[in-house]
Amino acid sequence: MEAGIAGRDRQKPLRADWEEVKDEVRIAVQAKFEQHPDLRETLLATGEEEIVEQTSNDYYWGCGKKGTGKNMLGVILMQIRTELAGE
Repeated sequence: MEAGIAGRDRQKPLRADWEEVKDEVRIAVQAKFEQHPDLRETLLATGEEEIVEQTSNDYYWGCGKKGTGKNMLGVILMQIRTELAGE
């Protein structure tokens, strides 16, 4: 939670190459579900359901206020779920 709050603090500068590397967050998300069996089971329990990061102001990581965002966090979670289900 602290990392998320710090990451949204616009008083702190983003790394210069953020746009090129931001999708690498997938590595950390995957590690989270590989290291925590309870979270892994929760993710797998979602079955084939679409996972949507419900946000009102983030059109990249979430769905945004109008539901037209990229939902990249949801996409990453669904990709990881598929990989974990296949193991």
